[in-house]
Amino acid sequence: MQKRKLYIFSLIFFLSVGLFGQEAFDWVGSFSSKELEMQDETEDQDKVYYLWQLESLKKNISPRYIRYLDVESYVETNRLLHRGILFSYNGLREESVEICGNFNHWECVPMKRNKYGIYYIVIEPNLLTPEYEDDPIYEYKFRVNGLLTFDPENLDRLEDGSGSYISRFILPSKDTNRQTHSIVLEDSNVEELDLRTVRFQIYLPHAEVVSLVGDFNEWNPENDFLTKDRNGIFFLEKKLMPNASYHYQFIIDGEYQLDTYNPMTHIKADTGESVSSIDVPGRLFALDRKD
Repeated sequence: MQKRKLYIFSLIFFLSVGLFGQEAFDWVGSFSSKELEMQDETEDQDKVYYLWQLESLKKNISPRYIRYLDVESYVETNRLLHRGILFSYNGLREESVEICGNFNHWECVPMKRNKYGIYYIVIEPNLLTPEYEDDPIYEYKFRVNGLLTFDPENLDRLEDGSGSYISRFILPSKDTNRQTHSIVLEDSNVEELDLRTVRFQIYLPHAEVVSLVGDFNEWNPENDFLTKDRNGIFFLEKKLMPNASYHYQFIIDGEYQLDTYNPMTHIKADTGESVSSIDVPGRLFALDRKD
């Protein structure tokens, strides 16, 4: 166990220096919660925080996009660097605070409370339009002890038609997630009734040609080629049947490779080699039939 802790610490230090360069030395060991509180929504995206630094917030702040290291969940998630929008609420005298927004179908989810009575949550910036394009507009409310209210720290708000307001945060941009991996997209009004959309993606800025093989295309390297975006991420969206697991690999400039940051792997029976896996669940709610 001690060796594992030492390994994780060494990994954190390596990633801090390797990923963030000299900037790492500017924030390691020099953080105070007041520093984050004084940042505005357009703070330097090279800044990286520890999870415990978020737990040291002494006052609620307006929403902002942040990056942070979560050591505690690393063993379970295989993810050290996290990105998201930080929401917070001063609830020193409140028993419960939840957040409800268009990013979770307006279902309220509980926020974590720190020792100073500040409730906070980091929402991953994965909101998409019905056409599966990035949606930068995040609308939300807090539910405090069962009652809905707007964010007092956020001056960007809209009337909700019932005498109150909906708070709004517009995400100006998000940095390239070099640890991106394939995911099942949320349902939208252009989704097929009996299919789910899976976005296969991998960060390969120096690659030229990437194709996808898997049990969904009979492992044919000529069927599915990925498109490269301006940030160096190759991607392809495919419709797959839900309630099933799929195995796949990328072919990168002629070389077979796993989905680097997808921790789910499987041994292919006929070859004995490792392949990546992705579970495609059924829908959590009924999908309205399209006209």
